[in-house]
Amino acid sequence: MGPRSRSTGVRRLAARAVRIPREGTARGKGSPNSGPTDSIPAVLEAVGAAVDRNCPQLHLKESWGQPWRAGTDLVVCFAAFTHHVGVEFWRGSTVPDPDGLLEGTGKNLRHVKVRSVAEARTNEFAALLRAAVLLDEREPKRTR
Repeated sequence: MGPRSRSTGVRRLAARAVRIPREGTARGKGSPNSGPTDSIPAVLEAVGAAVDRNCPQLHLKESWGQPWRAGTDLVVCFAAFTHHVGVEFWRGSTVPDPDGLLEGTGKNLRHVKVRSVAEARTNEFAALLRAAVLLDEREPKRTR
């Protein structure tokens, strides 16, 4: 048997890394501020309630097969994933985010991963939703 190639060792490390639960996932311990991990349908419902409560002036608009909440332009969209609910912000790169919730490096889109009902109910998340609506009301529709 000959020496292992570098790619075999990398594949083995990658396979092991997939099995280790990451901090903050449904299989992991959860983040320190999230409390116990909730079921994804419960988190999805909590995110929907937060969007409805903080963005009542938005209407539903389907884009790219996804139900977006829109005002002048698209504002926010959310969907369930295996270990979190993803909340996409259309103008996320320009939404004020003093608490650092937004993730991503794209030209415009940014997202927040919500892993528990408690995270969906935080004041920081509500403020981010309201800031996105305010930006939509103040800025003209973006040309694509």
